[in-house]
Amino acid sequence: MFRFSLLSFLLLRRRRVTQLAGATLLLGVVMQAQATQRIEFSPDPAGAYPEGIAWEPRAGAFLISSLRGGQLGLVYPDGRYRRFSTDKGLITTSGMLVDTERNRVLVCNEDVGVSLHSAPGTRNRVAQVLEFNLDTGALQQTYDLSSLSRGPTLANDLTLDAQGNIYVTDSFQPQIYKIDRATRHVSILVRSSLLLPADAPAAAQGTQPYLNGIVYHPDGYLIASDYTRGLLWKVTLDNTPAISEIRLPHRLKGPDGLRLKNANELVIVQSFPAEKGSMSGDVTLLASADGWASAHVAAVATPPGLDGPTGAALRDGEVWVVNSRYPKLFADVAQAESIRTFSIVKVALARPAAEAR
Repeated sequence: MFRFSLLSFLLLRRRRVTQLAGATLLLGVVMQAQATQRIEFSPDPAGAYPEGIAWEPRAGAFLISSLRGGQLGLVYPDGRYRRFSTDKGLITTSGMLVDTERNRVLVCNEDVGVSLHSAPGTRNRVAQVLEFNLDTGALQQTYDLSSLSRGPTLANDLTLDAQGNIYVTDSFQPQIYKIDRATRHVSILVRSSLLLPADAPAAAQGTQPYLNGIVYHPDGYLIASDYTRGLLWKVTLDNTPAISEIRLPHRLKGPDGLRLKNANELVIVQSFPAEKGSMSGDVTLLASADGWASAHVAAVATPPGLDGPTGAALRDGEVWVVNSRYPKLFADVAQAESIRTFSIVKVALARPAAEAR
């Protein structure tokens, strides 16, 4: 049986993304912006290497997930860290969101082999969405997606529609899941060869990174990112969902977390190779004037010191990005605890003067 190596996974991503990096020279209208504020925090080991991030307005803090121990934590603007939930079912947590209307926190849970709780029997076989009470941090519901597929599976990111239905990307299978709010039924919304890289080895399908970030658009469709190929997909929510590629001026550079700033603007956190084998990143603002049939780059911010940025949160219209530092975790799990400080960075996405008017 094919055994998936996370180190090989990162190297594969690095090689493919490098091929796309030259395309940034075409962005003549892009403005560079610098971070204006940085929050540094030091969680306990079970909360280290944050991946997902969401703003929790009632607590006045950011909620973060953890690649290392799955623990959910609150990070306050002054850098204080407080555990939100340490449920025993948490392994590695990634994409997350706060649903204040329904008083819940939703987070993806998986096992990619780098957690304090990783085990041979669960590695690459856990795909869950966990629902926590927003007030208490108590686990309310576990939605298990792993039984819907054969082979490796990874629930990466999630989004909500207006009715509270949940949509989840799978990074190891070319598909998007749906969790029905009324019935709690889990299903595969769409599975398509379009979402599978053409050069994926036949003997190892599902072991290359496909879909990553996902958002729900208020006009009734999804937008999902393909990290490996630098693409964005638009997925309708009809009885028979249709998939179309959003036309871009060039391929993206490792699109990870997505946040819809408004109906016509999309924030994308990108992670890509830097010098000496490290991973850097940027925050790109895309804009669309045709219902996301196509989009153009409106701005790019490159805060200094990014080391594997993964996701963004919107706080009163401001964009804040979590700096995960995940390359160090994947490169040497045995030395994971040597990294203790992480950061959340405020990003200013400035438009060119001509577009701002």
